Amino acid sequence: MRLLLIAGGYGAVVRQYITSMTEVINDEELILGSAARYIAESAPEPDGVLVTDEALTMNAEKDRRDLEALISGLAAYRPSPVPVVLVTADSWKPKEWEGLCAKFPQVRVIVSDYIRITPELVGQGISLAGSGPIPAAGAARMAERETTTGRNAVKGKEPEDAPSRKSFLDRFRPKPKERNTPEPMDALTRELNRISRGISRVVAVTGHRGSGVTSTAINLASEAGRRGLNALIVDLDIDYRSTNMYFGSFHETTKRDEDINASLIRTLARPQDYAATAFPINANVWLTGLGYGFDDSRLISQFVTEARLTGLLSLLRNRFNLIVLDLPLDLLGQYSEIMIHIDSFGLCVPNDLYSVLSTLRNVENGLHKEQAAYLNAKSKLVVTKYNDRSRFKGEIFMPESVCRVLTSGLMDSFTYEMKVAGHVPYSSDFDSQIESDVPLVYTSAHYERAYGNILLRLLEGTG
Repeated sequence: MRLLLIAGGYGAVVRQYITSMTEVINDEELILGSAARYIAESAPEPDGVLVTDEALTMNAEKDRRDLEALISGLAAYRPSPVPVVLVTADSWKPKEWEGLCAKFPQVRVIVSDYIRITPELVGQGISLAGSGPIPAAGAARMAERETTTGRNAVKGKEPEDAPSRKSFLDRFRPKPKERNTPEPMDALTRELNRISRGISRVVAVTGHRGSGVTSTAINLASEAGRRGLNALIVDLDIDYRSTNMYFGSFHETTKRDEDINASLIRTLARPQDYAATAFPINANVWLTGLGYGFDDSRLISQFVTEARLTGLLSLLRNRFNLIVLDLPLDLLGQYSEIMIHIDSFGLCVPNDLYSVLSTLRNVENGLHKEQAAYLNAKSKLVVTKYNDRSRFKGEIFMPESVCRVLTSGLMDSFTYEMKVAGHVPYSSDFDSQIESDVPLVYTSAHYERAYGNILLRLLEGTG
């Protein structure tokens, strides 16, 4: 079977679940908005299409238009309708797509009860994508039935046909006991699942140049998205704009879309219109920044200001569970007035003495003493590029030791004891996320746990 996979950055994970019986025909990671263009340019002629949440935006109307464009593009190359299956963790999607399922019988929706898509559900989606179209009259019922089927598949049970009409006597029978969702086995997942979906946090990721600030910011936001939280990345590093390297889809869009090229400017100008001005990485993660091609210094000085940033944070913290600011230490002094609007800082420091001293030097040069003390009090340490061979005074330079040295009095206004949010192990494959366009949290359980723990600690705040 030839499968067109539309899963955004999650595609690398989904591919691990696909057996040799299925050939994924697209090498590039696609989102729904770019799928029609891909079909027009490459004419792939798939047997089926699998879509996941990460390929969608938060704009239901745009997703519907993109899906219709995809179906029209497929119709130009295949005389019979090509099955399109959405595998989703959003229980509202069958209702949102009800009209589409009625209009296009080949469109089907499977819903998972869990935050993440399971291998079993991916397998079921591929099986449906390999089947033929169904009659239009049964499309709406099929969407509802496959929702139930998806849930039962996760629990290992066969779907049951619901009775068409309830008996009058049913109201006098005792109601069956609700079956509880199995408690996750690992402690991290249990703790993250307890986080209220109404939570709202602003986290600034900071550190000296080269300490892994941007990598930490994008992986924290990506991990939040994996856990079902809505996250917005705000790239304030207007000098280097490194988010372009980590999200190739954003970078490519900036080259052909002037509005996205100036995304940060437009979002700061009208934060209430973020759905049109920010870039959707996937269903849960958005990005606003500048493309490499944007060079209007007048607009930058006019809109990238403390007042505009304060307005953005005040408005959008009610729209997102998490706002992540990519804000290196040498720029923090320019935006010191927004520090009181930040719930916690993730201070990135590798475990070597040079990085500790560079961090303190950046703080001393960029902030007044009161601001430095505030940063100290609101920060949790993120030990990036952690090297288990690094030593200090003859002992392994552990994250707790980095904390102690950092606040040992080397800087008078930076002596408040900090907690460790976590550490990210150094790996020779660390930069592969730039080449593959896939954040580290999608590549291994090791990094997923590392960033998951850091996310949990930062969401707790510093109070």
